[in-house]
Amino acid sequence: MKKISLILAFVLFTVLSVSAQKPIKWRSSIKMTSQTEGVITMKAIIEKGWHLYGTNIPSGGPKATKFDLSQSVGVKFVGNVTPSFAPKNVLDNTFGIKLNWWDQTVTFTQKFKLTGKPNAKIIGSISFMGCNDETCLPPSTQSINIIVPKYTK
Repeated sequence: MKKISLILAFVLFTVLSVSAQKPIKWRSSIKMTSQTEGVITMKAIIEKGWHLYGTNIPSGGPKATKFDLSQSVGVKFVGNVTPSFAPKNVLDNTFGIKLNWWDQTVTFTQKFKLTGKPNAKIIGSISFMGCNDETCLPPSTQSINIIVPKYTK
């Protein structure tokens, strides 16, 4: 009986530690650059040994990082989401194909203009997947819901 209890405790500990693991964390913020323009910043904080897959992944590979800000109110986006640096191109042993990823903290920015509607808000999500040399996390989604602040000099 003692042996079974020990095995159950070990299994429970393992399951809880894996489910609590978040080697990729997201932080989002908005900065107004003028009365009518601003930038949303979405920072992926990536733990050492892990990587976040790129935004352009071939079929048969992992889930690409995707930004969906289409639910936003009172803003019009200008251009595309831009990373602070280009991802690495690597032959991925897990998927057996050439992929791209970031293996350190990376910041993504998206410029926008206010449309004149009151109570502007950026609403959306970031879909992503991360792996290390041994395992992959299941695809995840991070929600974004930020009120656009007033411009201050």
